[in-house]
Amino acid sequence: MKSGKVTYSQREIMLTKFPFSNLADFKVRPVLVLSKDGYNRKYADVIVCGISSNLEKSEYGIEISTESLDEGYLKLTSKIRVDAITNIEQGIILKKIGRLKSTVFQEVLSMINTSFVDYQRE
Repeated sequence: MKSGKVTYSQREIMLTKFPFSNLADFKVRPVLVLSKDGYNRKYADVIVCGISSNLEKSEYGIEISTESLDEGYLKLTSKIRVDAITNIEQGIILKKIGRLKSTVFQEVLSMINTSFVDYQRE
């Protein structure tokens, strides 16, 4: 059910409480909204992936900077973590930081697809 709060859009980068994998703790961090706008209008949650300033090499990350955005800015060069996907309630989002360029968003979707979808056929 929709919460009646502001609806966030796909490709937006938001600052929110992001859960650790143990689900007991969280850290305030930026996230990328993955879910479609229609989903976001219909439901109280949005599907997001975490963004980290830890730039260690990872096969599940895409490096971004302010130049990767259509609007807004990033304080630090960061990495979109496609291996850190979750859903969060829109009401815990603190603020909008920016909006990712559509070309970079397509890279994110492609990495998600190649990282988690196995097309092995017999």
